[in-house]
Amino acid sequence: ADGTDKLSDDAPLPSFVQLFSLSRPEWPALVLAFLLTLASEGLGIAIPLVIAGAYDALIDPELEATDIRKEVNKIMVLVIFMHSGSMFLGFVKTSIMGVAGERVVARLRNRLYRAILRQEIGFFDQRKSGELVSRLGTDTTTVQTATSQSLPEVANGVCKVIVAVVLMINISGKLTGIVMGVAVFILIVAMPFGAWIGKISKQYQDTLGEAQNCSTEALGAMKTVRAFGAETVESERYEKLIGKPDTPGCCWYTIGVSPSTYSLGYKKSIVGSLFGTGIFWLGLGAMYTTLWLGFLFVVDGEFSLGDLTAFQSFIFQIGFGMGAIGGRMVGVLAARGASARLFEILEREEKIPLSGGVRPEKLSGDVALEGVTFSYPSRSDIKVLGDYTLNVPANSTAALVGSSGSGKSTVIALLARFYDAEGGQIMIDGVDIKDLDPLWLHDNIALVLQEPVLFGMSVKDNIVYGLNRGVTDDEVVEACKKANAHDFVEGFPEKYATMVGERGMRLSGGQKQRLAIARALLVNPRILLLDEATSALDAESEHVVQDAIDKLMVGRTTIVVAHRLSTVRNADKIVVFDQGTCVDEGTHDELMGRCEKYVDLVQRQTDAGAAGGEKEVSTDQLALEVAARDNGAGASGSQEGEL
Repeated sequence: ADGTDKLSDDAPLPSFVQLFSLSRPEWPALVLAFLLTLASEGLGIAIPLVIAGAYDALIDPELEATDIRKEVNKIMVLVIFMHSGSMFLGFVKTSIMGVAGERVVARLRNRLYRAILRQEIGFFDQRKSGELVSRLGTDTTTVQTATSQSLPEVANGVCKVIVAVVLMINISGKLTGIVMGVAVFILIVAMPFGAWIGKISKQYQDTLGEAQNCSTEALGAMKTVRAFGAETVESERYEKLIGKPDTPGCCWYTIGVSPSTYSLGYKKSIVGSLFGTGIFWLGLGAMYTTLWLGFLFVVDGEFSLGDLTAFQSFIFQIGFGMGAIGGRMVGVLAARGASARLFEILEREEKIPLSGGVRPEKLSGDVALEGVTFSYPSRSDIKVLGDYTLNVPANSTAALVGSSGSGKSTVIALLARFYDAEGGQIMIDGVDIKDLDPLWLHDNIALVLQEPVLFGMSVKDNIVYGLNRGVTDDEVVEACKKANAHDFVEGFPEKYATMVGERGMRLSGGQKQRLAIARALLVNPRILLLDEATSALDAESEHVVQDAIDKLMVGRTTIVVAHRLSTVRNADKIVVFDQGTCVDEGTHDELMGRCEKYVDLVQRQTDAGAAGGEKEVSTDQLALEVAARDNGAGASGSQEGEL
């Protein structure tokens, strides 16, 4: 595992070609929209040349009033038709680009979500869910605007400016030189500004992603927040990232605070406004200067009044074109920052594939770990398992016991192939787990966790979740009966169609656990992994759930992590963990006679359930106490120590 394998906040910016490639399936539609844009803008640019004829007719001394009226009417009717055509083409173009943009963002979000889902579990250990949600939401929207609207509009603006300049040169090269000199100066100023705005936009998106993660985390654990009275703490965490606009400062800006969306947005707004105002000042100044000189040129007879009006119209065309270029380029530069984070995920190769490999026709269920070493990707400096070996024959039960952090749950995670071992081998029926098809593996292994996760769907949908075959209602009912879940499900008004709420919040812990067991029964696995499946339940719920688990374990290879003696003492093999290694293994009676670590674990659990102080007992006495305690009904599970 590589602890440094994390998505970087300083990812290299993609090229414009890479950015635009995200909209590749919509290129034909966008090309059509671009052509319609050229036609629409072409009609708009031609209108001033047509109107120039009307101005010239007004001051033509050789024409009578009637002739002037006819000429003006003819010209203006043509102008109205050209304007209407331009607007209609613009409507079609805008519609195409809008729909293309929605197609781009829908396809991108689906592609990104698939890329996220296929990553190995270690990837999620190192990334916060709110950050990934921000990538799916905010960043994809930014890219949508850039690829389907901004880039085509920039290209259109460039074409508009070029055509307008050619027509202006045709009228007056001198005045065109003045206008272009100002335009080049504006472009030189805009380039560093664009780079700066792209950097600020990326920082803004990163900070917003952190804020979204903060809020998602808190809202998903509101019971914990309320239990600790931490509403103020969470509010302050969120405000630190969003910013506090009411904090005293100079001109609404708070000095000396950490970057927030408000402080970054403040800078972007002020500098953007300054830049925009400066551009308009220079642009309008150039227009008034050319108008002044144009009047003098008309007096000198260098060109007509109609030519001057057309020239001024082209200045506006250039202004609008460059304004569109500048505004859209800001969006494109912001999208480069957003797309950098998207490309990191889209182009990332998962460490553990989702499919592909050996699919044995038959699985007996022999499990073996040989010299396995492992560290979690997020804590690569801490060795969780060191040269660990375990053999579990088919159709037998192995219980893993030990103190917290000794590596028990890690073995379960490795067998489910959430992670790959750094050293050694994990074998199933003699085949390296890395050579097996992960989809086949998950079809033959069922995992029941301490806190089962249910989705915001119906009871039935949760039970059949992820199954790669059709399941009848009778099969669902039969699985629930075996899992002792049918009676409480039938008690719901909508029975198996009852919505369980987000993360199953409408159900008790025991009810959720029994539905998880029913789901495992439908999988009909050859290998069953139980990770403290009853440790979070009260005594009554534990009894019902344990009965369901006993039915589930029949005829299967079972590896169970538990700390309650009632769960592990009847296992075919009990494996004692300590600091990532196997201290001893054997049956309950064998370990009670020879393994001090196991005896200590048993005694600590027995002492935890006792009302008195410490007492010294022999291993035989402990065994008798344990047997008596397991058969009792009044022990409180919440008071037991960990085994």
